[in-house]
Amino acid sequence: MNNDENLTLNQQIESARQRLHDLYKQYGFGHACVLEQAMLLNELINQYNRMYQNKHHFVQSETSEITPSLCKNIPLPNPT
Repeated sequence: MNNDENLTLNQQIESARQRLHDLYKQYGFGHACVLEQAMLLNELINQYNRMYQNKHHFVQSETSEITPSLCKNIPLPNPT
């Protein structure tokens, strides 16, 4: 994902959050419209988290493959 796509998703999340807040003020917590909007916001946040986790996992995998373990060649102390 490039920065434009991330910005768009961030904007969608903020817009959904604001709409949820407005609906809550107008209808209260238990109204079907409020619950539906909360589920929509939750799905957008899940999408954002999946993007972040996939990106973070990819970078972590690349780093571990490129950088050899520093501890691999250090001998363990002898138990006495």
